[in-house]
Amino acid sequence: MLELHNSCGSTMQFYQLRTSIAIASAIAIGSFVSNANSQIAFSNNAIDAGLEDATRLVSVGGIYSMMTGGGVTGDFNNDGFDDIFMLAGGEYADHLYLNNQDGTFTDKASQWGVGLLQHASGASAVDFNNDGYLDIFVTSFGPSSTSATSGYFKLYQNNGPDQSGQWSFTDIAQSCGVNRLFDTYTDGLGSAWGDYDLDGDLDLYVCAYEDTRAGNRLFRNNGANAKGQWTFTDVTEEAGLSFTGVAGFDPQLVDMNGDMYPDLIVVADAGTSQYFVNNGDGTFTNRTSTVQDIHTAIGMGIDIGDLNNDGLLDMYITSVTYTFSDGPGNLMLIQNEDGSFSNHARSAGTYRGYWGWGAIMSDLDHDGDRDLIETNGFVGTFSGKPAVVFENLGDGTLFNEVAHDSGFFHNAQGRGLVRLDIENDGDIDVVIFNSNVNMSLFRNELITDETPADKNWIRIKLNTAARDSLAPAGIGAMIKVTTGSTTQILPMHCGSSHCSSSTIEVHTGLGEATIIDTLRIEWPDGSFTTRTDVAANQVLTIDASSHPADYNNDATVDVNDVFAFVASLSAQSLVADHNGDMQLNYFDISAFITDYYAAP
Repeated sequence: MLELHNSCGSTMQFYQLRTSIAIASAIAIGSFVSNANSQIAFSNNAIDAGLEDATRLVSVGGIYSMMTGGGVTGDFNNDGFDDIFMLAGGEYADHLYLNNQDGTFTDKASQWGVGLLQHASGASAVDFNNDGYLDIFVTSFGPSSTSATSGYFKLYQNNGPDQSGQWSFTDIAQSCGVNRLFDTYTDGLGSAWGDYDLDGDLDLYVCAYEDTRAGNRLFRNNGANAKGQWTFTDVTEEAGLSFTGVAGFDPQLVDMNGDMYPDLIVVADAGTSQYFVNNGDGTFTNRTSTVQDIHTAIGMGIDIGDLNNDGLLDMYITSVTYTFSDGPGNLMLIQNEDGSFSNHARSAGTYRGYWGWGAIMSDLDHDGDRDLIETNGFVGTFSGKPAVVFENLGDGTLFNEVAHDSGFFHNAQGRGLVRLDIENDGDIDVVIFNSNVNMSLFRNELITDETPADKNWIRIKLNTAARDSLAPAGIGAMIKVTTGSTTQILPMHCGSSHCSSSTIEVHTGLGEATIIDTLRIEWPDGSFTTRTDVAANQVLTIDASSHPADYNNDATVDVNDVFAFVASLSAQSLVADHNGDMQLNYFDISAFITDYYAAP
């Protein structure tokens, strides 16, 4: 596919060519292997949830109309329930659906100041200024009453509630320096946040599709200046990330190699996806050549996780499966011990997914492994093709396609795909942001009343407000959940699943285990928090202490922390495993003493 891209001269021409191929394709893709015994079950719940007006229709004058359809999920009013922000395409105003805590939602976009009629392609949500409120970034190109132009990206700062209890957002993108990619360049699709320099602030990466200019950009978060104004600086060149020839859709900033520093994956069209390893000094090195078959991907969506539970993070990238070639197909990139990636999609049964867009990797049936969902849709014979659900059969080497059997019936023009837990019952629900049609909401029916005995679960959130060296919500942390002889690794990250982002937390199933033996947080500053004998079936928030030596979490490092550490050590509790090696010995004492005397 890269040859097609080069022969056309730009990805815009490639986009036109692949559209023609899709229209001309006349042979139906072969049927999937399905599994009637699947434990995965969904119901289409959008109307019952009050989302019947969640319509997207792209206005005249916009760009990339067939390729966009974004939004985010997250708790915008801090009530403990996931809400939904949806970009509506410009013919309708954007939506902000607040969770009513009863399985339904109410649109409050106009009251909160985000109900705009605008050309917009993608969105992500983090607490960029660490004030405890979730903010929203939007790649927008201005009011839908005019033609798309640059300078209109939005950074909606969440103001929290006023004295009367009214919540609101204020757009501060221009004053922060993130209202455009650069100059008058009108582009921008997916975005991702991560602390690439480990200074405790969340930095921003934005993808651009037009590949003749170096449009994919990295913005460093400078924090607040003397006036309290947060600013960002474009550090693309100094980070070694200035390149052309990459038609970017979606970025991810995730520590793939375990050195604490987030690496960069840019999922891109026409075989131009890229993988960069963070050098830990503010620069990146291109390691795309270590990722098998990535040059074949017509990449449009991605998610990250450990598919085979070997302790290494893997990638799933959506692509296109043309009928005349039965390829190139999706990529299931399993990480090897040397840090390279091998594509197992064909042998595992996950390569074929029609015209793929958004993807999520989640434990849908609570058996302790990651399953996959991909949304599909385009023109010609790809119009009306269904979303696919790949059930992991246990060790990440074989998957069954179970969308039909699980009730996940979706054949609209799906684009963005995100996860949430509508009613806090512990199973993962799914939102699909469609192109030029209503939003889709699928409720996971795994847990309908009480949690089944073999479907236990845990959802984990992180609170880092007490420690400035850690990014908000613990983004960049690695969570390890051990039950019996099995350890699952769960990265806390905020990346893009085709112009969209999900609630910032980790979730996994625990099967029959009702107790987590060891739950460990590996913080990006090199410290650890360990909990033992943690009850299953809860939404658990773990607070980072003010300092690694603050063992009693009172925001002060003093002799009381010595007593707390010694008590845990004497009780042979892994809470005192200060150096994170899962052992209790002299080295923990030494590490604690070092941190204790280094405390301010």
